Amino acid sequence: MTSFKALVTQDVPANRLLTKSGVNNVTLSITSPGETPDFRSTGFLNQGRIVTVKITDKPSWNVLAEEDIPAGSNVEVGTDGMVVPSDTGFGYVLEDVEAGKVATVIRSGTGATGEKGPRGDKGPDGDPGPQGPEGEKGPTGDKGPDGDKGPPGDPGEPAD
Repeated sequence: MTSFKALVTQDVPANRLLTKSGVNNVTLSITSPGETPDFRSTGFLNQGRIVTVKITDKPSWNVLAEEDIPAGSNVEVGTDGMVVPSDTGFGYVLEDVEAGKVATVIRSGTGATGEKGPRGDKGPDGDPGPQGPEGEKGPTGDKGPDGDKGPPGDPGEPAD
């Protein structure tokens, strides 16, 4: 699990969608309507507080619904970091949810949309690793077939 610290730029209620800004001085704010969220709040966050953001890569988020949303509907960010039904969006709701209740949102995509880019070139080969230890001797194999008969030998010297 990865984590980093960030400054909260506004009061954020629990179960709202958040956007990260900055590189050296990271800040968190409520995601604007129609934008793609980076995170969600799990509890109330006070403006001016430095918080630790933990990246858990969960496939679903609990987020407050701004409107009634039927099960399976795509959702996008609405007002105040809540979810609203959408033709596209960053995910979909698992079950029917009433306005003002917490929806289980299955995240179905991240990043920009569009065609997949071309595959990159193969990187350079790394240095070979050290020689591994010698393995154990394997089992004795089956006897092979008999070979062809060899040529006749010299008659040799007669015996006395």
